[in-house]
Amino acid sequence: MSKFSDRGYVVRETGPVYYTEDMDRTVKWFGHTLGWYSEIDERDSDGKGLYGCVYDTPPEYENLHLAPFTGLHMFSGKPHTQMIAFIKVSGIEKLHELVIRSGWEQISTVAQEPWGGKTCTVTTIDGYILRFFE
Repeated sequence: MSKFSDRGYVVRETGPVYYTEDMDRTVKWFGHTLGWYSEIDERDSDGKGLYGCVYDTPPEYENLHLAPFTGLHMFSGKPHTQMIAFIKVSGIEKLHELVIRSGWEQISTVAQEPWGGKTCTVTTIDGYILRFFE
């Protein structure tokens, strides 16, 4: 394995791909359950979402590119129902409380990990697993 200095790249942002068959339903779920924001940027002739994004910050901030992209790219398609993101957060207990308060039950308890961090996982409306850590 090469040393970091020899690798030639540095990860500066994340952009997991999220497939959904009903983008409007999915962005509504992200807003209601996680408090995230969304934009559907492209629709087909029938109005079905083809491409969009969900963000943890308001789109006005995201579009200024003041910080790395911290959301998910959504495309029309069949969900893969697997873990697609390992997302760093501050205030994981508050995130957990928000999801529970929203009425969404597909969330694990917050676990203290041997490496010192805390984690919890949320299964989305499309069956994807988002793992959060602090």
